[in-house]
Amino acid sequence: MNRYIRGFLLALVMISLLFALEAGKAEAVENLHLQTNLLQNPSFEEPYSSGVAQGWGRQHEDYNSNPKPANCSDYYTVLPTWSPELATGSLILDGGRSQHIGNQFDTWRAVVMQDVTVSPGSTYRFSFWSTGRASNEQYPAPSDGAVNLGARAGIDPNGGGSMLSGNIVWGPSGSPHMSGGTANWQQFSVEATAAGGKITVFAEANNGGANNCRAHLDIWFDKAELVEAGPPPTNTPPPPPPPPPAPVVTNTPVPPPPTSTPDVPPTATPVPTDIPTNTPEPPTGGEICANAFADANQNGVHDPDEGWMAGVTLSLIQNEQVIETGVSTGTETAVCFLNLSGIYTVAQTVPRNLELTNAPVSNPIEAIDGSSHYVPFGSWFSSDTGGEDVAEVTPEDSGEGQGSSDKEDSSSGEDNGLNPLAIVGLGAIILAIILLAALIVILLRQQNAQ
Repeated sequence: MNRYIRGFLLALVMISLLFALEAGKAEAVENLHLQTNLLQNPSFEEPYSSGVAQGWGRQHEDYNSNPKPANCSDYYTVLPTWSPELATGSLILDGGRSQHIGNQFDTWRAVVMQDVTVSPGSTYRFSFWSTGRASNEQYPAPSDGAVNLGARAGIDPNGGGSMLSGNIVWGPSGSPHMSGGTANWQQFSVEATAAGGKITVFAEANNGGANNCRAHLDIWFDKAELVEAGPPPTNTPPPPPPPPPAPVVTNTPVPPPPTSTPDVPPTATPVPTDIPTNTPEPPTGGEICANAFADANQNGVHDPDEGWMAGVTLSLIQNEQVIETGVSTGTETAVCFLNLSGIYTVAQTVPRNLELTNAPVSNPIEAIDGSSHYVPFGSWFSSDTGGEDVAEVTPEDSGEGQGSSDKEDSSSGEDNGLNPLAIVGLGAIILAIILLAALIVILLRQQNAQ
């Protein structure tokens, strides 16, 4: 057999093996990012005791509940009800149950909580997913977006057992109102550094504001997680200060005897006059703002009863180049691009569970000093809701299903596909084995022929 062919086959085998090793190395690096969830029963599964999932505790706030403010005119909170969510629809995000807390007509503030053993000085991140509903009508009537549901995550770095402790570090709060009978799951998180060997995590909801009383005040928690976000800092002692320099011996001359100096009257020094300078103000440029709305009727127009859509990427483009990007938050706060000058377009990129209802790219917009432009983008939930890349909608109006009420049957899941790097690496290894076997067979046949 020609030695050049043998050399080529050997080189091909080596390249395939190197590619397989690199693919395995990349997969190993990716797996380093996987972190251990330190919580017990993070998906709020059975069994339940006193309405709370195993591994979790509960607390609530009683505030000015006797007498109650007339017509719900002021802040007050009473005892709510904890229960497992038994539906199989969108009110369960992970596993077979979610944690429900709710009440009728009276506002409330309550938590589910868990003590966790940790390493002192390490930083931890606690997060969970939540959706809720406030309405005077039965499901699936839309949720009233005027009610603040007050969902937020908290960590007590000292491991205290009270939801009213001043040591708790709280994350930002939000109102994940349901949308048209579809759960609007939103994630809430917070980070804190452990002061000792135990911390306490809290998943809280607080709808105790004035005029928040409704026939249905419900919230659901699911898919909680506590991971170590950073190890404790190392105490490196500072280097010692350098020794002081040795004193320098100098010969100090003896000063001459004083002489009589005649007094000289001071002369008036004129004060300089400030000459004003005209400093021109820099141009401010124009601004272009954009936001994403939940286009429920799919007419491409943001109607008054339609809310906002989270998770939509908004990109500012000039000369076919992306200049800046932002992501919609699901609120009326738009993504704004400032100090602009020239011709621009704005494009929207939606997650795979959304479909556009108007053009993906705006018409050209000319930005000049002092100009302001606004671009609305519409989208709606398609039938394909699988995978991690899921948008969230914060509507003006939304909907719910609570306790044992009628529920929708659409379920929410996650895409657990094979790792592409693992597939590529396995293919490369198989190819290398086949080529090596072929080379060995050819060499044996050539040796037998000789």
